[in-house]
Amino acid sequence: MKSYAVPNSEGSGLSRHRPINAETGQFEAYVFETYKEVAERATRLGSGIIELRKMTNKKGGDLMERNWPVAIYSINRPEWTICDKALNTQSLYSVALYDTLGASSMSYILNHCEAPIVVCSIDKVAKILTSIDELTHLEAIISLDSLVDSKTRRVRAPFNEESCRILVNWAKSKNIVLVDIFDTEEMGLMNPKKHNPPRPSDIYTIMYTSGTTGNPKGAVTTHGNYAYAAHISAKYSKDQSKSNIPSIVSFLPLAHAYGRTRENTITLQGGFIGYYCGDVTKILEDTRALQPTSFTGVPRLLTRFYDLISSKTIHSSNLVIKTVSQMGANAKIRNLKESGTLDHSVYDPLIFNRTKALLSSNLENISTGTAPVEPYVTDFLRISLKTLITEGYAMTETASVGTRQMDDDLSNGTVGVPGKSVELRLRSVPDMDYLVSDNPSPRGELLIRSPTVFIGYLKNKQATDETLIGDGWLASGDIAKFNVDGSVSIIDRKKSLFKLSQGEYISPEKIEVVITQDPLIMQAFVAGKQYKNHLVAILVPDPLTFTPWASKLLPGAKSIQELCQSELVNRRILERLIENSKKSKLLGFETVKAIYLDHRPFDVDNNGLLTPTFKLKRFDAAKYYKKTIDALYESPPISK
Repeated sequence: MKSYAVPNSEGSGLSRHRPINAETGQFEAYVFETYKEVAERATRLGSGIIELRKMTNKKGGDLMERNWPVAIYSINRPEWTICDKALNTQSLYSVALYDTLGASSMSYILNHCEAPIVVCSIDKVAKILTSIDELTHLEAIISLDSLVDSKTRRVRAPFNEESCRILVNWAKSKNIVLVDIFDTEEMGLMNPKKHNPPRPSDIYTIMYTSGTTGNPKGAVTTHGNYAYAAHISAKYSKDQSKSNIPSIVSFLPLAHAYGRTRENTITLQGGFIGYYCGDVTKILEDTRALQPTSFTGVPRLLTRFYDLISSKTIHSSNLVIKTVSQMGANAKIRNLKESGTLDHSVYDPLIFNRTKALLSSNLENISTGTAPVEPYVTDFLRISLKTLITEGYAMTETASVGTRQMDDDLSNGTVGVPGKSVELRLRSVPDMDYLVSDNPSPRGELLIRSPTVFIGYLKNKQATDETLIGDGWLASGDIAKFNVDGSVSIIDRKKSLFKLSQGEYISPEKIEVVITQDPLIMQAFVAGKQYKNHLVAILVPDPLTFTPWASKLLPGAKSIQELCQSELVNRRILERLIENSKKSKLLGFETVKAIYLDHRPFDVDNNGLLTPTFKLKRFDAAKYYKKTIDALYESPPISK
C-alpha cells in the first residue's frame, strides 16, 4: 500500500480511494496514484478506446476524425476521472449519465447523443443490457470493475466471476462487446496511439440538465469553457497554504458541472482528490480519513452538520457543556463579525478544536450553492469548524462559474460577486413586477456573459435560442437583485411560474423558501391549478425537530408516520405556515391554504423527486402527488 508523498518531480498524488478490506468489509486508509501514473493510465486507456471502436464500429468511416462521444455512467471514483482524462488525449468527449437516472432517461440520453461506447461501473451493466434493444447506437461497454476474479484485479462484491461471465455472454448475445478497463488499457498498451489533443473550441463534455420538467437537455460545453472555469475558480481562492496541499473529497456527482469544475480546479492547483466510499452517509468518515483543505457542500448537508455539532454543544443536554458552548459561540460570532477572526484562545481548546476535527483539521474553506443557507447555520459552522464558508451561484450552462462570495465576505443572503471575466446584467420581468428601474436595488432576470458560457443544447435549437439571446449573453431564468454593495442576491425563479384562476402569477420557489424557514419543515412542494384560486403544499417535516414537537400534541403516537397523519398536527402546522407567510409579507394568493404531511423525504434514489444536485423535479412531483393534490383541492381551504 502506498503512502502519501508531497509533490515531487513525478507529480503529487492526484487520485485517492479507500479500498475495502475483503475480510472485514471495512474501508481502509486512502491510497493514491500520482499525476504521472494517472497520465500513463489515461494515455493507455485513450488508445484502447480508439482500438475498441475500430473493432466494433458498425458505421464505418474514418475514426481519426475523432470528436465522438463516450458516455460515463458511475458514481464518483478515480476511474471516472481517469476515463475523462483519457478521452482528452484522443479528442473524444464525455457524456455524463447520472447514477440515479431511470432507465427511460438513460436510454433517451444514449440515443440522443449517439454514444457508441459506455464506460460504467459493473452494477450498471445489467441496467444497460436490459434496455439494449432500444439503444440503437451502442456498440461496446467498458466495465470500470474487473470481469476476472483475481488477486490483482478484484471484482467488487457482490459480483463474482460467474456473474461476470453471465454478463459477458448476455452482451455477446446482443451483439455488444463487453470488456473491462484493464483489458482496454492493455489494448491501448499493445496498440499505442499518439496524443490527438483537442482544440479549445472542441467539445469537452455534454452534460444533461437535471430535467426538472420533461426530457433533459444536453448542454454542450467546450474545452475552452472548462479551462476558463478552472482558472476563474482558482482566482477566487486565497493564496495556497504553504503547509497544506489543496484537496477535496469528491462526492458531488461528476455528472454535474459543480463537481467537475471543482476537480479541475484542484488539479490546476496541483492538489489531490480523495473519492468518497460510495455512501454519502459516511462522508464524515471519508473527510476525516483524507483531511482535505476544502469541502464542497450543499445547503441541506450543511444543515445536517449544524444539527450534529449543535446537539453536542449549544443544544447539549449537559447544562455545563451547553452553557459554555453558547458563551463561546456568541463570543466567536461577535469576533467574526467585528474582525473576521475565526480563532479564540479560550473557547477553541475547550470546545471548537474538537468540532473542527469533525470534518478535517486541515479544513480551510467550504463552498456551497444551489440554494440559500440559513444565516444562523452559516455563522455557527464558520466558528465551530473554524473555516471560511462562501456561497455562490452558477449553472451547468456556465461550467459552474458565475458568482461567489470572496473569502472576507461574511454576509448572508448573497451569492457574492462575479468571477474574473464574468459579466452580469438584468432584464426586467414586468409580469413578476421585477424591474431594472427598481430603486435602490435593480431587479430582474439575471443574464450572464463569460468565456465559460456553453455553445448550446444538443439538437435543440428552440431551447438554445431561448437561452443564448445574442451578443454572448445567457438568460439564466433566475431572478436576481443587484445590492448596493455590489453583491448579487438570487431572489426568485422565472421558469417555474404558473397562474391561479384570478390570473396572478405564482412563484412556488419563493413560497417554498418561506415555508422551509420553519425549523419543523425540511422540504416543501407548492402546487396550484389554473382553475383554482388558492395554493396547496406537500410538506416533509424534519424528524429531528418535528417529532418532539408533534409528540407533545399526540403523546401516544408511535411513529413519525402516525404524527404526520394526525389531523391536529396538520392543523397546527398549517397555522404556523400561515403565520410565517404573513410575517414574510406574502400576499393572500401566495399563502398555502391546505397541506399534506409526508414522512418520506423527497430524494434522489427512492421516489426520484430530487435531481442529483438536490433540486425539486416539479413535473415529477406533480405526477407523484397527483391524487394527494386532487384530494387537497376537494377539501375546503383554510380562510385565514
